Amino acid sequence: MKLDGNVTKRLVFIKYLYNIAVEQSKRPEILCSVSILTFHDAIELFLQLASEFLDVGKAKPSFIEYWDLLSQKLSERRLTQRESIRRLNKARVGLKHNGILPSKLDIEAFRASATNFFEENTPTVFKIEFSDISLIDLVQCEDVKNKLKEAETMLGESKVADAIENIAFAFAQLIDDYESRKSEQYGCSALFSDGSYMPTVISTECDFGSEVDSFADDVINGLEDIHKDINILSLNLDSQKYVKFRLLTPKVRILPKVSVLCGDPRRYCIHKVKRRSKRVPTVEDAQFCIDFVIESAVTLQEFDF
Repeated sequence: MKLDGNVTKRLVFIKYLYNIAVEQSKRPEILCSVSILTFHDAIELFLQLASEFLDVGKAKPSFIEYWDLLSQKLSERRLTQRESIRRLNKARVGLKHNGILPSKLDIEAFRASATNFFEENTPTVFKIEFSDISLIDLVQCEDVKNKLKEAETMLGESKVADAIENIAFAFAQLIDDYESRKSEQYGCSALFSDGSYMPTVISTECDFGSEVDSFADDVINGLEDIHKDINILSLNLDSQKYVKFRLLTPKVRILPKVSVLCGDPRRYCIHKVKRRSKRVPTVEDAQFCIDFVIESAVTLQEFDF
């Protein structure tokens, strides 16, 4: 049975909820408890969608009843993780209705159970892998979406550094696209400044001109970074995640009007910075960066005035 667009969108939303729950589960003690509610919501939405997809004909089944009802419709395999999810459901009731806080160890176990539930049952019901459900489809800007898909492909080929560069380009395109569309609509920048006041070249005839030029470049680059950070805060993007994203990704410079001959009003280039740290970015780092760009895109789309 082929998945239609509505089913795909709902699976994407379910995975989005699951990712939020995973993030919540990694917070400190007590704060991580809220992940139980989100994991449960994601699983319940999955079960509801599966019952519609397989045409299970019972009105308002109980949470655990879904396992028997759906398994009757599955010819090859039964729905798995019933008992582990029953335990999660019991913890959710205890938290929501009785204020019983689970331990950090319990949270880690629930995260593993929810992950196993989705990874095992998504191919059983929908004939696709859970990992193949891409949140990138939530991004509306085609250029950003394509860059992120290229990054995912690179990750699959173990090209982590190349993937992170692509993700950095995607984020720069996301902010630039948002700012450009607002400027066209309203006749001025939607951000605090478009950065056009900053000179790109400074020349001097002094004997120590090269040192002055180098100092001037450092000042300009510093001002550009401050300008960029202020704009991120003004757009209500997650500032703490942005700090991590900025540390993991290379700087991207937008050079105005240098590629008109190529048909593009702007060109993006990587600004290489020597880092003292010898830490090598991991696949998990790259996935975090992809998720941050997607989350930022969703935030901007949510109030795209």
